[in-house]
Amino acid sequence: MTAAADFLRRESPVPEAGSYLAYLESMLKHPWRSEEWNARLWLFAADPDNPLTGIYACPTPGCPRVATVTGRLCLSCTGGEPDAEPAPTRRRALDPNPPRCIVGSAGQGCRAMGMIKGLCHRHYARWHHSSNNGQQRPTIEDFAAAEKEMFPPGKACASRGCREESNQRASGLCLWHHAMFRKLAKLGVDHEAFITVERPLDIRYHRHEFSFIDLPPILRTELLLVLQERDRNSYRILPATMRRIVRVAMETRARSIHRLLDTEQARPRPDAGVVGFLRHAGLLAARWRYRHSGRDMRSEDIWDAAVIGLRKDRTTHTICSKGTLDFRPITVDWLRRAAKDYCRHFDLAADQVRDVIRTVQVASDALARRPHGTRPEQLTRADANAVVDAYRHLTGADGEPRTDSVKYDYFKLFQRMLRNGGDLEILARVSARFMFITAESLPTAGPHKNPGKAVPDHIIRILDANLELLAVDPAYAVPAGRTRASQNLMLQTIYQLMRDLGRRPTEIYSLRRDTLRETDDGQPYIIYDSHKTAEYGLELPIHRSTARVIQTWQNALGTIENIHPDAVGYLFPSPRPYGPQSRTHITPTGFHTNYWRWIDRIRDLPEVQDDPARPADFLTRSRMGLYNWRHTYAQRLSDNSTPPDVIQELMNHKSFTTSTEYIKITRERQRQAIETVNSTTIDRRGLLHGPKDYAAYVRESVSTPLGLCTEPSNVKAAGQSCPVRNKCGGCQYYRANLSHLPQIDAHIVALTADLASAGDIAEPWVHQSLKEEISSYKRMRTALVKEKSRLTPEDRAAIDDAVTLLQQIPAAAPPHTAAGGRRMLPLTPVSTGNRT
Repeated sequence: MTAAADFLRRESPVPEAGSYLAYLESMLKHPWRSEEWNARLWLFAADPDNPLTGIYACPTPGCPRVATVTGRLCLSCTGGEPDAEPAPTRRRALDPNPPRCIVGSAGQGCRAMGMIKGLCHRHYARWHHSSNNGQQRPTIEDFAAAEKEMFPPGKACASRGCREESNQRASGLCLWHHAMFRKLAKLGVDHEAFITVERPLDIRYHRHEFSFIDLPPILRTELLLVLQERDRNSYRILPATMRRIVRVAMETRARSIHRLLDTEQARPRPDAGVVGFLRHAGLLAARWRYRHSGRDMRSEDIWDAAVIGLRKDRTTHTICSKGTLDFRPITVDWLRRAAKDYCRHFDLAADQVRDVIRTVQVASDALARRPHGTRPEQLTRADANAVVDAYRHLTGADGEPRTDSVKYDYFKLFQRMLRNGGDLEILARVSARFMFITAESLPTAGPHKNPGKAVPDHIIRILDANLELLAVDPAYAVPAGRTRASQNLMLQTIYQLMRDLGRRPTEIYSLRRDTLRETDDGQPYIIYDSHKTAEYGLELPIHRSTARVIQTWQNALGTIENIHPDAVGYLFPSPRPYGPQSRTHITPTGFHTNYWRWIDRIRDLPEVQDDPARPADFLTRSRMGLYNWRHTYAQRLSDNSTPPDVIQELMNHKSFTTSTEYIKITRERQRQAIETVNSTTIDRRGLLHGPKDYAAYVRESVSTPLGLCTEPSNVKAAGQSCPVRNKCGGCQYYRANLSHLPQIDAHIVALTADLASAGDIAEPWVHQSLKEEISSYKRMRTALVKEKSRLTPEDRAAIDDAVTLLQQIPAAAPPHTAAGGRRMLPLTPVSTGNRT
């Protein structure tokens, strides 16, 4: 058996049960593109009428050929006039009764098959060489009438299934198969390999055709599966690309897609289309081989997110196309196993897995230094405290301390893994004393300080005045069925909805075509989906002007053609003509790119550059982000004195605390909040002692870490001149209201921890001082809780909203710690008696 024939038989053409080839064939779709794909011959003949095939009919009238670029002439017509009559094509269809040679007369004619100019190959050779002796070559008709020698029928062509006669003594092939064999022989296919498979004569492998018949069974099956998978995702099939891939595979005798990719990339000028296809094909093939292997990569220390098929993040179903997840930095074995089991059990997305690795690594580094850190059954409370300390002193890669919010989030994720993963075998072995790890001494993130991300009104007016500049680039190739005007109107509509609705960008992009509705009394509202919170069919009231913007675009949308059937239901269907993105709404990139080009155009306008107010300084990436429009919507609601519960509902937040992160609290809103909680302000004895109005609040008190201080010298020094060294619980000038309860609770916990830390190292009077200070704050807390219990449910809700607002107002800076950052025990004066 020859090398080429062996190459074709390296993988058995008959799949055996359980083999990888059988696994691949079980996933094949039958039938598939029946007008283009011949499964028996492994032949694809592209149809120019199929929009998902990268081949186009030649624009020359009557020309049956095809071109690879839309609007271009085929190769045969390129050299002549566009309207010229195309040259006749060679015969392509087999005749069930092939004609005989025209030499001779009826009953005594040549019995060989007519092949060229009506002559058999022997008579044609004689006629062709008849002019070698210097005489003029006769016409075909004269030669046929004068020739006396007749030939019997020739032997059948050696090619499998061919009914033509052989005219080649060496190869035993007919004229047509011999010409086909000469081309394939240059690619390494020898005679035995050529006659192994059926090769019909009506196949010429023109520019719109390609065949996998000469590729190894596994490689050709993988390539076919890749084509079917890409077809399901609306990718185009490009015959020119596939022809080059087949040619490279035959030249290099490649047996895998990865070998093909390496070969193409090693060329001096690799084809970008071929490389892109093979990369995608290699990823799909790796997934298939992984699934067939039965191996679970998620039990190993390194995960290939693309091969496993992990989602990119928790908010999408998009599968990763690259990236690895390395659990090896988690050096403690049981923690590494727990992290992998937790991620596998809860089917976490790739970004969630990365978060788990980072946070568990902190705990692993801490436990690696503990005597029982590698034995989960023997962990103690001291080990838990060591882990908490590791999170408390967490630093970044540059050695700088991480923020309190990052420390707290890291720890809470580790705590959640311990508690939610209790059913996992490895975590079931962890000591109960360690499992109840808490973060009482871990600093939590302080109230969010909103720097004011809302877009000012004067900037909005400039944008609206130049709305016509929001347009696609002049070089943009408008897809078929759309116009440049419709593309511009879509972009302008998206901007206006972001400006008016305050929804997240993805919520705007994914609006349904019938999103606009009306109530019974004619008030407009929209229906939208919140992908972040997994809530669907939400309602949002809108202004009539916004409703008119939507209606204008809906009318224009009705004139657009060639929208993918899966994208018809979206208000902003993707303009892409093919690919997976053509089946959904416009992508963030599709709007984001044009949006920033628009901002740059406006910033470069002479009237904007010369404006004394310098609006050009505001038109930057940091101040004009798409999410800033959501902040603008929230700020607009706040400035209009919208009740907090309404702001929370319109912003689709679970709590008003989240809404305050979008709002820069104005002086008026602060005044309203102060007046609301005024009735709950008490002194250290629990007596109501609130300021009369907002002006008095600002003039007569100063904010401290634990409440309000009315001591005149401290007020004058902005809270930095406390005569009792911030021991508010024992000061007659101390005031607190319900907004200070969280700080008081945290301070009680901190003082209790200090009392425990003092232990035997401190004198009894230190212990007594700490106990009395703790008692003073507990009395304040009891009085505040009692005051809150007297309120009606409506008043209590108003108090809670006002408290949330007041917690956004910065408090006085806490006292400095000693050198080196080590926290010192507080110096607490011993009470010498009751003061009145």
